[in-house]
Amino acid sequence: MSSIFQYKSNVDKELEFFFDRKIEGKEGIEKDVIKALKDFTMRGGKRIRPLFMITGYWLNSDIDERIIKASISLELMQSYLLIHDDIIDQSDIRRGGPAFHKLFSYEKKVNEGLAIVAADLADAYSHEILLENNFPQERLNRAMMMMSETVECTGVGQLMDIVMPFKEQVTLADVTNIHIMKTAHYTVNGPMRIGSVLSGYKNTDLINDYGIPLGIAFQIQDDILGMFGDERTLGKSVTSDFEEGKMTHLIILTYKLANESDVKFIKERIGKKNISPEDFEQVRDIIRKCGALEETRKIANDYYNKAISTIDKLTDDKEKRNELKELADKMVNRTA
Repeated sequence: MSSIFQYKSNVDKELEFFFDRKIEGKEGIEKDVIKALKDFTMRGGKRIRPLFMITGYWLNSDIDERIIKASISLELMQSYLLIHDDIIDQSDIRRGGPAFHKLFSYEKKVNEGLAIVAADLADAYSHEILLENNFPQERLNRAMMMMSETVECTGVGQLMDIVMPFKEQVTLADVTNIHIMKTAHYTVNGPMRIGSVLSGYKNTDLINDYGIPLGIAFQIQDDILGMFGDERTLGKSVTSDFEEGKMTHLIILTYKLANESDVKFIKERIGKKNISPEDFEQVRDIIRKCGALEETRKIANDYYNKAISTIDKLTDDKEKRNELKELADKMVNRTA
């Protein structure tokens, strides 16, 4: 196999087929919302979670149509979580287009209500597509339980994220815990474990040592890109995380390493809308000059190294080891 990424097109086709089946015969607002959900889900996603689910399955089984079809359950779960996240953060843009609650032309309350219900539909669809597949019942039951645990972890991480700005002092440990709960479990660890269970893989708990640190490294890189990335590549504004007051390794380390006046400059602007381009560039300059950007990259690299150091425990197959290393590389050394 050349790369697990070759299956992205298969995942896209399964998503298209699933939504077309759901849209068929519908009319009115139901059709409008499902069609919007299809467009939102198909828009620019990298299909990271389905691909990690397929990878987990591949640890013990040949990749087949069942796992590709089942893997779209995690892309539907992703849409469910993203729609809610954008409402919570009041984000206007997602994947280079309008956030779901910005797709309709009703008043704000109605638009957000439609988005919440659309997300609930995506959640229901994610369970439906997994249950449709002909896996042994015991494996399917365990996979469904793991899926619920993954969503629960993400929800707890979201709760922590919502109230974190109200803490008197936010630490790196606080931020890392949110990365574990809100990102690592549902981006890497949960998907791999779900796939591995469906294949009958015996060493499921070992995946934690790969999936959790890699998920943390992925989120730290995401935060770096959220401050220093290219907007056209990212599909969102690079000021959005800062204007939302998002506490990241970059910000926490800047508070620790920068001088008092620079810290004061950032604290007076973080969490406020419509920062000027000049002020935002000064914020970025402060982060660079105090060494917080370099230190954050080192932390991400440390978690990456923790992840790849466990690969040999997951499989004896050289091809699969190489694929797990390549996946880790693409997760951490990405530009979008």
